[in-house]
Amino acid sequence: MKNIIEKFSLFLVAILLICKANAIETGKLKAAIFHIAPWGYVNSNKKVVGIEYDIIKAISSDINEEIEVVLVPYKRMISMLEHGDADFSIFFRSEKSENVGIPLVKWGELDIIVIGLKNNHIRSYSDLSNQRIAVRLGGYFDDRFDQDQSLRKITYANYADGIKSLKKIEVTAIVGTAATLYYEFKKQGISISELGQPFLLSHKEDWLHFSKLSKRANKQRKIKNSVKKLIENGTFNEIFSTYLPKEWEHKK
Repeated sequence: MKNIIEKFSLFLVAILLICKANAIETGKLKAAIFHIAPWGYVNSNKKVVGIEYDIIKAISSDINEEIEVVLVPYKRMISMLEHGDADFSIFFRSEKSENVGIPLVKWGELDIIVIGLKNNHIRSYSDLSNQRIAVRLGGYFDDRFDQDQSLRKITYANYADGIKSLKKIEVTAIVGTAATLYYEFKKQGISISELGQPFLLSHKEDWLHFSKLSKRANKQRKIKNSVKKLIENGTFNEIFSTYLPKEWEHKK
């Protein structure tokens, strides 16, 4: 009788392990994106939209699997990735980011620009010494720029406040990703014709980072192959181009 009970117990354990393995393999993927327009935000129809949202939906369509997308503050996104509460996220790759998640695949390079109003010509790094530059709190743009104490950099809580100060001529230029600045300029009613030519400060690599604690690690290769395919066939470039003016050609 004892042997029968032991065998039955082992059988139940085996069944539970199989069910758990199946649940892990078939569970829905979850992606966390940070709440900064135009990367991820809620539109007037109360729907989540943005560059990263569009990228994830393109991946979802290509691999024929639903991916749940959650919109959260940046720090919450990082926490979710660290603790396995999200399977993957998309953000700039850095030494610090590699401690948070596995840099699985790069989807693109983003232009970091410095731009002022019309007739403010910024053609080289040396021209920055004549500027009062709005900088977003906590932003990292370029090693040389970030560490340059000789530049006059005025910190703002967000890009919107920096652009408001630019309109009032309290600052003469603002630094940030081209797509983010273009979105904020347009939102505040500033047209491209009112702006100077953007000075390209640097590029930042945007990577899909996979959680080290994800229960769906078996999906990594599938997602990586999908991203490479969507880069090669121009899908990602088509998505990104809708968030930038033609005058600001995205440099790969």
